[in-house]
Amino acid sequence: MLNLKQLETFVWIAHLGSFRKAAKHLCTTQPAISTRIANLEETLNVPLFFRDTGSISLTAKGRELLPFAEKLLSNADQFHALANNSEAISGILRVGVSETVVHTWLPHYLSLIHQNLPHLEVELIVDATINLRKELLARNIDVAILLGDVIEPNVISHCICEYSLHWVASPTIPSTALQTVTHFSRWPIITYARNTTPYHEVERYFTKHNNQPTRFYSASSLSASIRLAESGVGIAMLPKEVINDALNNKTLKIIKTDWIPSPLQFSVAYLDTPINLMTIEAAKLTFEAAEQYQTLS
Repeated sequence: MLNLKQLETFVWIAHLGSFRKAAKHLCTTQPAISTRIANLEETLNVPLFFRDTGSISLTAKGRELLPFAEKLLSNADQFHALANNSEAISGILRVGVSETVVHTWLPHYLSLIHQNLPHLEVELIVDATINLRKELLARNIDVAILLGDVIEPNVISHCICEYSLHWVASPTIPSTALQTVTHFSRWPIITYARNTTPYHEVERYFTKHNNQPTRFYSASSLSASIRLAESGVGIAMLPKEVINDALNNKTLKIIKTDWIPSPLQFSVAYLDTPINLMTIEAAKLTFEAAEQYQTLS
């Protein structure tokens, strides 16, 4: 008899391209996955996958049935949600998040998940945007909160918030030596990682406006950048929201100067297939968390 677990298994194998990966995603064993598909194919009396050595692919009938299976699963999720509200949404939510968000509204987000989706377990992955994007497309995370948009045909991506960048330095560096950005090149410029938009924008500016070679100390860790700036190693560009403690403790100061990079824009992104109510509801809460943080800050 056809059941939802069989359909769920069929959908995830189709999207992940592997029985092994589907087993890992569904927290079960590969033999269990194989049994579900064998039973589903027997019930339907049609093969759904071609099984070649080391690879699988959908048959023509498998491709035809896939969107119907996705729709059935989506309807089942919505049916449970209408019957039980948040009680129906359970499982492990894998969230990839940029470090800037960790320093700002992540606690608000986790609190909202606890209140609104009490049966979810959350697995956090804190990483650079380029890596979060790869992990999302590989389906290793469910929701990515990252710098910029993810422009892909099967990705839903919405802007959540933005943070202005500021030039900051240790008070040990005299302000009189920092009147314009081009004066900064006497010290290393502490930036975001080399594969980010903020790094490329700053590099272009210094290449265009500065006659002297500029040294860049790029770091994928905000905590490292803050520590380097506090130690007087160089001049950093950071959002004010992540250095409030340093400003209050006077270990860093904001430099008012003639140019600053564009604000950091953060988005929430998730894959639109297969449709997953857990992911959709979790993504919605990012907007509320960001707004809550801004209201309380």
